[in-house]
Amino acid sequence: MDKRTITGKKAKSRMKIMHAAKYLCEKNGIENVTFHDIAKEADVCRTTVFNHFSTTDQLMIALFCQEIEDIDQYCSEINCSGMALIEAVFDKLIEDTAYYPVLTYKIASSTILRGGVEDNSLIYIEKMIAENLPAPYRQQAALYTVATMGAYYGLVNHYHSLNKTFDADQMKEEFHQLLELIFGGREQ
Repeated sequence: MDKRTITGKKAKSRMKIMHAAKYLCEKNGIENVTFHDIAKEADVCRTTVFNHFSTTDQLMIALFCQEIEDIDQYCSEINCSGMALIEAVFDKLIEDTAYYPVLTYKIASSTILRGGVEDNSLIYIEKMIAENLPAPYRQQAALYTVATMGAYYGLVNHYHSLNKTFDADQMKEEFHQLLELIFGGREQ
């Protein structure tokens, strides 16, 4: 995740570009969006887009990193820990996934397929899960982390596969049921 702080006019144009890209990618599909389209939607020149992102892959990484930064900020604001924090993080992620289902799926898939730890924002979520597992689950933290991430991916894949409407409230309820299955309904 890029922790550099970008301020002022440059930060505003970067955010405009990222918002435009999210909107267009969801509306038209990632493969059907050009930097020219993004520039037009963001009301900036094409060169400005290239000044911020030299490739589509860089833009997709930046979008996902921004998502993780938003989740991180959300975590610091809600003041909870343990399973409550894990549930809150995935509730936020599911809300964002429901709003941008295709884009979120493609960005996460791209991040996974790219591999490695550099700019892999998914590691942040996995670390947060492992660190907040209740005591009875910490000895097998890696397995419970995989199961929790798998529940999220499985749910999103299920909705995509069946062409279901991405309803955040319904998805959150189903995800909480999956967590109950994973953690055996034991008091956490």
